[in-house]
Amino acid sequence: MADFFFADDYRLDQSPTREFYDTFLKGLVHKHNNLMGVIQGFSSLILYDESISEEVRDSAQQMQDSSKMASALNQEVLVSAGCSRCDDGSASVGDLMTFWKDKAGEICQVAGVGLQVTPRDGLPRVNGDGGKLSEIFFHLVRNAAEAAAEVSGGSVAIDLFPPGEASPGENVDLFVRNTSVTMTEEAVKKAFEPFHTSKGSEHFGLGLTTASVLSGQMGMRLGLRHADGTTTAWLAMPQEG
Repeated sequence: MADFFFADDYRLDQSPTREFYDTFLKGLVHKHNNLMGVIQGFSSLILYDESISEEVRDSAQQMQDSSKMASALNQEVLVSAGCSRCDDGSASVGDLMTFWKDKAGEICQVAGVGLQVTPRDGLPRVNGDGGKLSEIFFHLVRNAAEAAAEVSGGSVAIDLFPPGEASPGENVDLFVRNTSVTMTEEAVKKAFEPFHTSKGSEHFGLGLTTASVLSGQMGMRLGLRHADGTTTAWLAMPQEG
């Protein structure tokens, strides 16, 4: 049985220069978005002209689509770089699961894979930001669904356990499992690296990076392993108190 590889290296420190890089990156993204807005605006004007050739129209459409994707990438970069604030507080994962289950169903339906969700009863509240916790969950499910789609008859399974049932200690444990092509230990380790993806250029390769950074900001621990044709993501969430 393969061991989990944990994304502990993606916990951001609080060094004196952290605030500088946070401000720098936000400013850079803002400037970049301004440029993308100009490109989107001019490409839209070109597309409104019905007299242009199909070649020009295709080029203008590609410019507009690329600029929109670049703006979406900017938002992903801010979160994965730790520039998105996680509020203090607690969240009820039991209550969130109703919303999570519906969203996971949509993600898996789009990917064309099966889904099984098995939350346990009596789950305690956990320390963390409910909105950011949902972001982590959706990144994990999306990554699992896309990977499962690469396998014939692929599926995703989600389990949520109260403290002490799946692991020792006081954590609420979330497991997201998917059928998967074979992954080496090195490939599992690289999965958390920013912009690393095996799914093509249409993917940013920031999903698991973002999930790991948000986990670290909330004092949670995110691990990944591959064994016997199954890849498993494990999120350990400290219970409230």
